[in-house]
Order: sequence, then structure tokens, then C-alpha cells
Amino acid sequence: MNRIKIKYQPVLVAVMVVALAGCASPSSEWDFGNSVRKMVAAQKHVPEGQEPPAIPTMDGARAAGAVERQRTTPPAQHRIYQGMGGAEL
Repeated sequence: MNRIKIKYQPVLVAVMVVALAGCASPSSEWDFGNSVRKMVAAQKHVPEGQEPPAIPTMDGARAAGAVERQRTTPPAQHRIYQGMGGAEL
């Protein structure tokens, strides 16, 4: 039995080295995440460096005034024409 183990030991070691060498390839780690970065860049609508300027925001006093005007101003009188929204004159 020992003779068989000794006889096939170099072959077994060689097979194990070849099998482990395939698993230890560092090339898969070099490009890790590049595909995601490329897809995100391809989906971006505006190219980098050509983004529009920031939209101005409304301050609190101006917003409160707009809400108050909406609450207090009576609605404008609209003319209703025949056939508009099913209204019959």
C-alpha cells in the first residue's frame, strides 16, 4: 500500500498545484467594479462637465406669500364653451 502512495504522490501533487493555480489568478480582481462604473456612466443623461446650473430654491417667506395668495384670491371666471367638459348651455 505504501508503494502505491509513493508512486502516485508526484502526480497527485502536480494535479493539486495545477488546480490551485487556476483558482489563484489575480486577473479577476483587477477589473472588479469596472463594469458597474461603465454602466452608470453610460446611463447618465448629461455628459460630465455639462450639467445645468443648480435650480434656485424658494425661501420660506416667498412660499408663505404664495400659499396665502392661493387661499385668499377668488378663482378667475372662466368661460364655458359648448362641448367643453360636457357642459350644456
